[in-house]
Amino acid sequence: MSFEYFIANKILKSKEKGIKVSRPILRISLISVALTIIVNLITLAIVHGFQSEIRQKIVGFNAPIFLLKAGNENIYEADPLHEEQTVLSDIQRIQGVQQTTPVLYKPALLRSEKIKEERYVAGVKTDLEKQEVNGVVIKGITKNYPKSYLKSILVKGNVPSFDQNQNEIYLSQKICSELNFKVGDDIALFFVKKRSLMQRFKIVGIFETGIDKIDRQIVFAPLKKVQELCDFGDRKKGNTHFVSGFEIHIEDWKSLEYVEQKVKDLAELKPNEHGALLQCMSVLKSEIDIFSWLGFLDTNVLIIISLMIIIGIVNIGSVLLVMIVVRSNFIGVLKSLGASDWSIRKVFLYQTGFLILKAMLIGNIIGLGLCYLQYEFQLITLDSSIYFLSHVPIELSILSILFINAITFITCMTSLLVPSYVIARISPAKSIKFN
Repeated sequence: MSFEYFIANKILKSKEKGIKVSRPILRISLISVALTIIVNLITLAIVHGFQSEIRQKIVGFNAPIFLLKAGNENIYEADPLHEEQTVLSDIQRIQGVQQTTPVLYKPALLRSEKIKEERYVAGVKTDLEKQEVNGVVIKGITKNYPKSYLKSILVKGNVPSFDQNQNEIYLSQKICSELNFKVGDDIALFFVKKRSLMQRFKIVGIFETGIDKIDRQIVFAPLKKVQELCDFGDRKKGNTHFVSGFEIHIEDWKSLEYVEQKVKDLAELKPNEHGALLQCMSVLKSEIDIFSWLGFLDTNVLIIISLMIIIGIVNIGSVLLVMIVVRSNFIGVLKSLGASDWSIRKVFLYQTGFLILKAMLIGNIIGLGLCYLQYEFQLITLDSSIYFLSHVPIELSILSILFINAITFITCMTSLLVPSYVIARISPAKSIKFN
């Protein structure tokens, strides 16, 4: 054990001086360091939670990469492609690709059953019947479509098998509430071909994402059933093997750019066997507004963390200066005994380091406790029409916790080297005489 550490430990335990002197200043400074940890932990947890939850919801409905006909900018209005593409087998072999699945988007109208209402007109009771209509986009998928996310958002019933012979549908809780639907109902969907066409589907499952845009718009149905309701295809031959494009699901979000570039190299600007040109579109482009917003959150996090660390540095610096002033005579004695300025500085840096660690421990306990309460009980709610989520999400990894603590401690300790230079300006003769 070095003598600097030994002396610093003894001073900290002193009941007459050290941390027992100028208590208000020391306590305020320690609270500021604890608040730095609390605010930074909560900020990082919320931002990572937002980014992860919203990305998962968006990618759950629209795969990270979409292969469609060249010249289209909107996957919901893409020109038809034949569902048999030889390039898909090459794409499937790209490292990081999990699965490729055909999908078809088709606008439609959902109509509720007749609802009876009693109204009084000029004091006379009148029975009225009305029907509500909602515009939606039907997303046709196959039974091989990845269903893990669809199962995670299920609130009632079951996720349909999406077998081509079943008229089953999967729609949101919001649509069901507005049109008075429930699991097991046979509902009417209206499509526009050369003339309006009605098709009945059975509600098998109801989901809820919390993202108002998706819950009001997207409805899932078997791909073959949706293909039969579209105008494109060779109707003379009864050929309905056309889709809007192909979703490319990946194993890890971090591999998005790599897989996207590989898909572009394989498929873009090369006519396929049907004479069509393909293009690759990332969800970062198709949902650019949402992902741009998520990107701005990283900048906000950096600003908040930086400001809180600066506040902690200023306050803990004041602690060090107070401790030096209070023990100026002690510094003079150590210098007269032959201790170097650096050794004396180390004594005070050890003391301040102990105080920082104590404040950080308190900050971690409170910060992680608040994060746990929000994660477990969802105490703070949000307006899903604005924030895309119904509550404040929390996601915090061990690496994030270690990062916040390490950057706070290292930055504070490094910044204390400057104010500790005050020790070199203290004269042994004057400080001992002053005492």
